[in-house]
Amino acid sequence: MLKRYGQLVVFLLACGDLVAAAAAWGVGYALRALWGKLGLTPHELPPFGNFVPMIVFSLILTVLILVRMGLYAPKRTKSPSREIMDLCRGVVLAWAIAYFADMLVLHQTQSRLMMISVLGSWLVLAILYRTASRTMLRQFRKRGWNLRHAAIVGSGRLAQTLYHALKRNSWTGIMPQYFVDNHNLHTELCGLRVYKPIDGIADIIAIKPVDLVFVALPANQHERVAMVLDQLVETNVAIHIVPDLLSFSFLSQDVSQLENLPVISMTHSPQHGWNSVLKRTFDLLFSLAALIVLAVPMVVIALLVKLTSRGPVFYRQIRASLGGEPFHIIKFRTMVQDAEEGTGAVWAKKADPRVTKFGGFLRRMNLDELPQLLNILAGQMSLVGPRPERPELVERFRRQIPRYMLRSQVKSGLTGWAQVHGWRGQTSLRKRIQYDLYYITNWTFGLDLWIIALTLVRSFRDPNAY
Repeated sequence: MLKRYGQLVVFLLACGDLVAAAAAWGVGYALRALWGKLGLTPHELPPFGNFVPMIVFSLILTVLILVRMGLYAPKRTKSPSREIMDLCRGVVLAWAIAYFADMLVLHQTQSRLMMISVLGSWLVLAILYRTASRTMLRQFRKRGWNLRHAAIVGSGRLAQTLYHALKRNSWTGIMPQYFVDNHNLHTELCGLRVYKPIDGIADIIAIKPVDLVFVALPANQHERVAMVLDQLVETNVAIHIVPDLLSFSFLSQDVSQLENLPVISMTHSPQHGWNSVLKRTFDLLFSLAALIVLAVPMVVIALLVKLTSRGPVFYRQIRASLGGEPFHIIKFRTMVQDAEEGTGAVWAKKADPRVTKFGGFLRRMNLDELPQLLNILAGQMSLVGPRPERPELVERFRRQIPRYMLRSQVKSGLTGWAQVHGWRGQTSLRKRIQYDLYYITNWTFGLDLWIIALTLVRSFRDPNAY
């Protein structure tokens, strides 16, 4: 019964995607006709019949590509945002293949403006349909329909983390029913019954039927996993293994497939791929605009630095950025010339005698950092990221602070999540790393904008800026 219901859901999803694709051509054609009436294009619109072969071809492509991308596979744990991203990639690919196939093979008279309208309409309609489908499924599941009941093998930290994740993400429709473990002394955990023993998992499922089983055993019990799987393959339940990566938590995990082997990346950053292009584009536009706006104030600061103390205007120092790559960071000079000749690489401290009077003002107002906009423009830094550190200090901290080198998975930044929360200068290095890793793991473009806004608000009243 569950399998037939799942097939019906897949069939309805496919039908909806086809309807959205077909409707996009009609909407695109109507929009192109409207553009012509408004005088936005001098070209005559070809008859709609000219596009019928391409429409039919695009509908076939839609199903083939979306099936290939796994958009009809029963993956309840796939997030809505990931589904939408895959859907958009599938739509763009189907549209592009249909468009270029028509130009190269059929040689039909086309309207580029219409094709752009079709793509935009297709994306909007496809996203609206999938979002509406998700919303309807969520409502059905709230009413107790289309649910899957699950057993969790294990009761340790990994199993409990899985339980809470399933409860938070109710859109999956997966309802944990009970735990199975030998080591828990209690008969209940998280409000669910704990059954024993693991060795009798098949008998437990026979008495307490479920639709799927999550094997969430800790790494030190890996020998039990094979025994559990041997028993589960004799049942009709769907089997999912949750590897114990909590003990080896670095950054986000990303799972890929190499032939029939799952490959898990432990240092995956959300800033990779297209997000890196978005971030770099924003860095270029923002830094260029900031340099233009701040050109006059920066010239004034440079003159005052020169007039108030002996030495160069700018201070260049080797720092480490993405992948530990060294670069010369640029700052307005705030200390006396050759300030570190006798001390070597040390952090500035409160009332540091090496800091000039005007340099102290620049440090308190964080204005000495402005020339780093040139580092950002050159691609050596980003607007937002962990602050760059000197290579000799990096070498020291990598031995003292666990996971310190994970900061080097992204470009260093002019400002960062740790800095806007006051973790800079003579503050806890471990706490700073904690904030840096939170930023890397949870990065979004919106988070960057929020950090920039907080920087503008808080940079002039930072008690640790000296």
